[in-house]
Amino acid sequence: MAGKAIVLVIDDEEGMRDFLSFVLQTEGYQALTAAEGQEALKLMERDNIDAILTDLKMPGMDGIELLRRIREYDGNAVVVIMTAYASLQSALEAMKYGAYDYLLKPFDDVDTVMNTIARAVERRRLAQRNARLLDDLERANQQLSRMYEDAQRQAVDIKQSYEELKALGELNTRFTVKIFRALLDSLAHIKGRLTLLTSGRLGSLSDEQRDELAFAEWRTDELIHLIDDALYLRDSEAGQARLNPQPMSLAAVIEQACRRVRNKADEQAITLDCDVPANLPLILGDEARLRQAIAHLLDNAIKFSPPFGQVSVSLRREGNQMRLTVRDQGEGIPADKMQHVFDHFYQADSSRQQTAGLGLGLAVVKRVVDAHGGAIEVTSRAGRGTTVTLILPNVVTDDI
Repeated sequence: MAGKAIVLVIDDEEGMRDFLSFVLQTEGYQALTAAEGQEALKLMERDNIDAILTDLKMPGMDGIELLRRIREYDGNAVVVIMTAYASLQSALEAMKYGAYDYLLKPFDDVDTVMNTIARAVERRRLAQRNARLLDDLERANQQLSRMYEDAQRQAVDIKQSYEELKALGELNTRFTVKIFRALLDSLAHIKGRLTLLTSGRLGSLSDEQRDELAFAEWRTDELIHLIDDALYLRDSEAGQARLNPQPMSLAAVIEQACRRVRNKADEQAITLDCDVPANLPLILGDEARLRQAIAHLLDNAIKFSPPFGQVSVSLRREGNQMRLTVRDQGEGIPADKMQHVFDHFYQADSSRQQTAGLGLGLAVVKRVVDAHGGAIEVTSRAGRGTTVTLILPNVVTDDI
């Protein structure tokens, strides 16, 4: 231990104080003594006490009242009650008020006394270490919050930069890409810190702290996906986007996407119906990009659906094509806005929408489907919801 542990002995009997002080010093502790409660409280204000031994029956302020005052002054104080057999019931009562343990007088076994004191000191030292860890965790949380706020401000700056650079015809400059990459690097660092904090290696977490970290991790993932969308759109418009088509299960990607959004749907009391038949053939496609597009479709459907509404997802084969249909029961898209739904930063008006986003989702969906040689059908009626169908060719057949 760092330095001698300080043990405070409180007893109105001078002989007991002297005896315990001698035994404690023999065992390597620093002993302080007090004959009554007020003197003990003054010593607590002066010194950092590691463990307290107090008699239960004393004139003036008794052990129970002293215990209450000690706990008011230091909620982490470790107090051991000393009492005679006749006061055992009172000692047990003191345990309810926060006493760590009790010892019966007269002491038959000094080793028992020393073992109890050693445990009390270790309890105090452990509480102090935990407090330091919690302080470190709090500082790390504050730093993370500042980093997250910075990342949010950067996201807004990215949107403004995108609009300004596009208007000036400079979207494809190296400067823009460097901004995107720098932001992704910052988000990767934030993600790493979140993972470290969530792991508990920096100290135990309360349920509230876990919830806050989970929320921060979710928002960080949203920002990462947003930047990935922006980079993909930039590459697509510059003719630099590359696909990696491989035989893949579109059904598996859809089922995974449904599982991902199911909790979000349940939180909003939205019924999610995923109808994906078994034994559908594979298609030739870029799995990562199709997963990105399908995730946007389902997120939009959940976002714009009212509570107790329904979102339906179905997949069917028609000849050499797959048809993925997503239906929601939202407010629908006005007819005069239909032609803009695949534009960058387009957002349908919605009184329910609490998190606006940047409106890149459907633009990404359109670019991904176009890159696969597919098509998109959108039908919508005001107040009746929207249906989006992705038509993807290149079904893999046995004779290919």
